[in-house]
Amino acid sequence: MFVAALLLGLVFGLSPSASAEDLKDARDKVRKALVQAKRDVAADKEAVSKAESRLEASENQLDKARSELAYVERKLAEAKAEDAAVAADLDAAQAAFDQSAKAVLKAQDDVERQRALVGVVVRTNYQQHTDLQGLSLVLGADSAAELAQRVQWSNTLFNSTTSQLDRLKELETGLIAARTARADAEARLAEKKDASAAHLAKVQQLTAEAASRQAAVASLVKANRKLKAKAQDELESSKAEYAALEKQEARIEAKLRGDDYNTVNNGGFIKPVNAPAGSPFGLRYHPILHYWRMHWGTDFGAACGAPIRAMANGKVVSAGWTTYGFGNYTIINYGRMHGAQLASGYAHQSKVIVHAGQKVKQGQIVGYVGTTGLSTGCHLHLQIYRNGVRVNPMRYL
Repeated sequence: MFVAALLLGLVFGLSPSASAEDLKDARDKVRKALVQAKRDVAADKEAVSKAESRLEASENQLDKARSELAYVERKLAEAKAEDAAVAADLDAAQAAFDQSAKAVLKAQDDVERQRALVGVVVRTNYQQHTDLQGLSLVLGADSAAELAQRVQWSNTLFNSTTSQLDRLKELETGLIAARTARADAEARLAEKKDASAAHLAKVQQLTAEAASRQAAVASLVKANRKLKAKAQDELESSKAEYAALEKQEARIEAKLRGDDYNTVNNGGFIKPVNAPAGSPFGLRYHPILHYWRMHWGTDFGAACGAPIRAMANGKVVSAGWTTYGFGNYTIINYGRMHGAQLASGYAHQSKVIVHAGQKVKQGQIVGYVGTTGLSTGCHLHLQIYRNGVRVNPMRYL
């Protein structure tokens, strides 16, 4: 901006009565500074482009990180929701195991007591049993009734022993079943404990992953903000350059209005280049700065090096390098045409072959198409000034 201000002071600080030689001297003095100004603009373009590329990449990474975080958080929520079911299964398995263990203990106690009882009964019968027991059972009875009673008692004793043995077998079978049930419950409990431990590990892993994702997102957001701020600073700088362009254009308009070339030109205009019209006059989305701004002319997609011709007879008002994005720029005043003072401006030329104050004829080559200044490729940017005010060039072509 300092260089631009210096050039403005040199070019427009001259008095209206300055001679062509004075203008030539001023032009020669600033050309070296203009080279640096062009480099500054080019560097600014590149910086904006890189910042936007970094910003886009950062935003893509941020979107991906946010998606991954949302997925992990969803899985974590699902895992936490399973906690109650896993805990309930573990509690149920533990309760079943505890109950089966108690059942085994009770069965063992019952079997031991029954074995003790059976032992007493068997021992008693054994002690009382002799080869003469049957005879004494008969001879010892004083009557038939007593004999019947003694036989009944003997049968009862035998039946009781058999019953106790059957009860022992039943209890032992129950003990085996209880032990089997306890083993099954123990296996289920171990399985549920393993599942609970695995679930806990899963929740812990998801929690750690979610924290990591959150940190990554936070880091990307921070980096993204820095990139946005940097890109915004660079864009604001470029916008400032264009604001300077607008001020320069205002000075050009004033200079055209003050120009003493008051001839009446009765001819019409020819196209300055042999190429179709492209980007039109009006608001457009700027291809470099990526925001909407006024496009004050019409672009013609001519190839680099294509000749640029005077649209009618006229006088060159200014020609040469500019600091405000037009690169090599030539303004030709055509005098009064179509009821107004008309002039044209040719921007982005690769080479200018006329000079200020020179008279030109319609169709005369005044320069060659290029891509100097803030340009995305070879083309001619044509501006038409009507009474010093920029208007749509296609109104006259």
